[in-house]
Amino acid sequence: MNARPYSVLIRTFNSEKTLPATLESLRRQSCPPAEYVLVDSGSTDGTLGLAPKGAVVRRYEGVIFNYSQALNQGIASVSTEYVLILSSHTSIQNDRAVEYALDLLADGRIGAAYFCNENRGALRHVLIDRRSFDGFNGLWNTSGMVKTPLVRRRGFRPEVFTAEDQEWSKWLVEQEGKAIARIYAGGAVSANARARSVRKRANEYASIAYFVRPDLLRWRSIARIGLGAVRRHYDAMLSEPRVCLAVFVRLVLCRLVQPRFKSRYY
Repeated sequence: MNARPYSVLIRTFNSEKTLPATLESLRRQSCPPAEYVLVDSGSTDGTLGLAPKGAVVRRYEGVIFNYSQALNQGIASVSTEYVLILSSHTSIQNDRAVEYALDLLADGRIGAAYFCNENRGALRHVLIDRRSFDGFNGLWNTSGMVKTPLVRRRGFRPEVFTAEDQEWSKWLVEQEGKAIARIYAGGAVSANARARSVRKRANEYASIAYFVRPDLLRWRSIARIGLGAVRRHYDAMLSEPRVCLAVFVRLVLCRLVQPRFKSRYY
């Protein structure tokens, strides 16, 4: 069994309904965490009472919540070489998933790994590098593991209000020359009822376009999305006309001014 210790970093906010499943999935892992770090954004329910014994609990520092800041504050308390970043509404169904990720990260060419929600077949992975990274397939901070020294060297940028994981992934593959492992059959299950909201998807697309894929801000690309909303021709990433329309509006605005939406805890 892989004996490399790792920490788990969880952002919480009124998470008492979902956090128990998250923690139970970690306890079942063939390699349980050596350390728990929780960054809480002012929970008023029983969330903090669920923290495992000995967990490091940090109160989010800042008046306005920001995804990147919350992660950076938590990373400052991590004492291990590897850290699993896990949402408080996500559980990992495959009990050997974390061990598999740790084995991959022993390879110096790989800087991060993340779990898909697929839970069929044997654990397997593909590597995403400079050539295959498209701005949408990088690290997922809902269930991703990174080498702590890398995220200490270059934290998540606070101005990236959402999809901060994709912006960081661009740095990892382009500047550090590291690959990211996308792991299948890990069974990362999210209980986030807002995960598919139009607002969330549109904001993520706009953030990726502005901070990661500037080619998506070309008028031709924006027009294609607008026409997709009208003609009901859209790809799987945008999925439906109302998402196309919301993305179209946000991208037009991005052409005029840097997007400054507030992060919202989901």
